[in-house]
Amino acid sequence: MSWTSPEGKVVVVTGASSGIGEATARRLVRVGATVVAVARRDDRLTALADELSSERGRLVPHAADVTDTAAVDALAARVRDEFGACHALINNAGVGGGAFVGRDDLDDALHTLDVNLLGTVRCLAAFADLLEASAPARVVNVASVAGKLGIGPAGYAASKFGVVGLSEALSLSWASRDITVCQLNPGFIVTEGFPQAHLTSGPMARLVGEPDDVAARIVEVLRTGVPERTVPSWYRSFVALRHLAPPVYRAVASRIDRAGGDRSE
Repeated sequence: MSWTSPEGKVVVVTGASSGIGEATARRLVRVGATVVAVARRDDRLTALADELSSERGRLVPHAADVTDTAAVDALAARVRDEFGACHALINNAGVGGGAFVGRDDLDDALHTLDVNLLGTVRCLAAFADLLEASAPARVVNVASVAGKLGIGPAGYAASKFGVVGLSEALSLSWASRDITVCQLNPGFIVTEGFPQAHLTSGPMARLVGEPDDVAARIVEVLRTGVPERTVPSWYRSFVALRHLAPPVYRAVASRIDRAGGDRSE
């Protein structure tokens, strides 16, 4: 089965009850995919399935927490037993986290790492064999530009740097299994967990995107199998500046509000 279209494919999307995950599930169902939509909030998933019931594809709700290894294993077992394949895994579940100042912030930082990085690792481990059996298969790990630049809450940046490194390593090591692994790095996107009010209400509003902007790129990545994508693409210029002119980058970055380690709302 080729990857010219998601139509007829079985796709697992985590963090699907809102934001980027929900927008991605909508797009995939509308082009004919069977989407196993995963999140903790089962009521939202059920409502989304009802809403999309007349579309070409199908949305299957599955309540699970990516920090629970047994729950992730049960998810993979259900997909294997019920559908017999997993053609794509979209690891999107994530949290933002707060500033890291000292001991009082340890639990928050560990939770952020557990959801964003280890949740992705759990899903990859649980689905690896089924993805290979369903090859050609796709993995899209939703990381962040913060996983390239390290501006903002330290726990969040660390988690996303981890997702970037994990994705890059697997894009090489899993290629022989006919599984492509993409790191998809969004910039500022307005979601429930990331309202970006400090930007949308000011002159920087043009820097902020919508969940569907990212969802469109995810569907494109599924078709093409590219190993890396930044949304919007012009954010890559900041990444290039970080590597080519570190002093200039640090001078610019230090003037950004989030360089203080907080996540402005």
